[in-house]
Amino acid sequence: MLIRYGTAAVLSAAAWCAMAAEVPVTVGEPVIVTATRFEDRYLDKPVNVSIITAEDIKNSTARTVPELLRQLPGIRARDSSGSPNVQVDMRGFGISGDQNTLVLLDGVRISENEQTTVNWSGIPLNAIERIEILRGSGAVLYGGGATGGTINIITKTPAAGQRSASMHGGAATYGTSEAGVGVNLGGENVSLNFHGTYLNTDNYRDNNRLRQKNALADMRWTGDRGSISLKAGADDQDLRLPGALSAAQIEADRRQAATPNDFSNRTGGFLVASGERRVGAVTLAADLGYREKDITASIIGSPIDSATSVWSFSPRLKLPHKLGGWRNHLVAGVDWDDWSFLNKTSVFGQPRDPDAFQRNQAVYLHNTTAIGNAWNVSLGGRLHRVEYGVTDLANPSQSDERTRNLTAYEIGVRHRASAALSPYAKIGTSFRVPNVNDVYNLFTGVVGLLEPQTSREQEIGVDIRHGPGTYRLALYRMTIDNELYFDPATFTNRNLPPTRRQGVEAEGKWRFARSFDLFVNYTYAVSEFRSGDFGGVPIAGNEVPLVPRHAANAGAGWAFAPRARGDIVASYVGEQVFDGDETNAFGRKMPAYTVVDFKFTYEGTGWLLGAGVKNLFNEKYFNYAVFDSFTPTFFAYPQPERSVFVTAQYSFR
Repeated sequence: MLIRYGTAAVLSAAAWCAMAAEVPVTVGEPVIVTATRFEDRYLDKPVNVSIITAEDIKNSTARTVPELLRQLPGIRARDSSGSPNVQVDMRGFGISGDQNTLVLLDGVRISENEQTTVNWSGIPLNAIERIEILRGSGAVLYGGGATGGTINIITKTPAAGQRSASMHGGAATYGTSEAGVGVNLGGENVSLNFHGTYLNTDNYRDNNRLRQKNALADMRWTGDRGSISLKAGADDQDLRLPGALSAAQIEADRRQAATPNDFSNRTGGFLVASGERRVGAVTLAADLGYREKDITASIIGSPIDSATSVWSFSPRLKLPHKLGGWRNHLVAGVDWDDWSFLNKTSVFGQPRDPDAFQRNQAVYLHNTTAIGNAWNVSLGGRLHRVEYGVTDLANPSQSDERTRNLTAYEIGVRHRASAALSPYAKIGTSFRVPNVNDVYNLFTGVVGLLEPQTSREQEIGVDIRHGPGTYRLALYRMTIDNELYFDPATFTNRNLPPTRRQGVEAEGKWRFARSFDLFVNYTYAVSEFRSGDFGGVPIAGNEVPLVPRHAANAGAGWAFAPRARGDIVASYVGEQVFDGDETNAFGRKMPAYTVVDFKFTYEGTGWLLGAGVKNLFNEKYFNYAVFDSFTPTFFAYPQPERSVFVTAQYSFR
């Protein structure tokens, strides 16, 4: 009932705004996306994609990629560790949200095959050209872990003849300082791009000091019929970990550290060679990548020393052809990756040395058919073979491995009813392969291989463009079996009873006379158990933890002078069930909260100056908390109170 009312309200509001504008339909430049692993026009595909441009990033109040993403409908960000690499959750998966949201950097997977988050802090904002957010499963083209959606971060590439450099710096509350450089050199055929950043902050909590260094480089050769690029990146992070606080500790001092001796040191790097070549009507492309990460840490007195490496290779082609007199584009490819993990630690005095692996091999086909000038139909399928296993070197009897053959398919249709109206619909399936933390329990030292998670998805939506506004409405439903889950209350891994995600995402954006823009979005999300029990307690119909039913964002930007601009964003997140409360027995929910951020920018000759306030009205809130049934109470990670920042950038051209 709420979905029907919410849909009607959004459509009525969109129609009212469109009529109130009293201007003819305007059609901008075609939006180019890489949703099929090749560049294509957005409205030629039955997909649901949002684009964050470099201009959006420059004007945004956000200081990090997750802050940018959480301003969009259907996306939540939560701090469950005290790390700047927060969890990003698309379409309501709760604590496993980042394992169901696939993140790519220039089309290459950077999501971790562990119960850890993406290294968001290793991606400087000033290195990003745009971010493409594909909602709903991208399993056919990208494989496992994309049930909630796919985020593709595309870095800047200098245009031919472009010569520029920039230096930037900033300071903020909580002892924060940052600096960075950027260089763009574009020749007739060869270009070079480099970005380096340094961040030093004490952060809001005690024992949460962060020192972060990043570097990204991209060298590219471009010819008449193709291109070759070599991308490299490195990061070095030194982080203190404050731990979660109990309700009583938050009341006494929300900035204190529960774990004053915990820390994590991370170093990592990657190298990706990519190429694209047009041979007649066919476009051939391939990516060959290597990524590694080393972590040393101490968590509640337990030392951790882990090393991870990943090799990947993804050749593919795009073939335009005619079938039945209709124009078609076929994308076909192979994905291969080999992931290895070695960890040495001690838990409660007992050694834990898991040696884990995961190998994926897959083939996929994805065809889009243009029927006339108004209809586009897509059909795709994926055959995926995975081998995964783990051996505890400290206790070799704890060893097991498994092979599974998985499939995914997708059928979609988009109808361009007019220049202003474009409805679409799609159905499909997806999967998620258990990661090392799903199959090996560090606390008990037990290997227990879980089954892959599978999902069936349906989505309908519409894109509307009218006058100064663009509007999007989407209704989705996902039915999930064998959902992979770590229970923080009992420290066990398991396949959950059947679950369901469904909801409504609605948004509108308006730009008036290039001096004032406005956006508003709303998400209604229902995540619930379809059947089963938890610890012997029936949970059919219960809410899945950490998924707010209601969330909304609104923002406005005003260029009130030729070189000056102000931007303000308000974000509301409704109540949600505490992590670990699958039985919904706690009787309390995490409180709703609203955070408002403001930024002022001024552009002079070569200069870009900024100043702003985060959490303008000093909301005291947390976005992650876990229910402790033994106490009973909860433990949470308090988020920063009001803070101010200033930035300066100078560009040489």
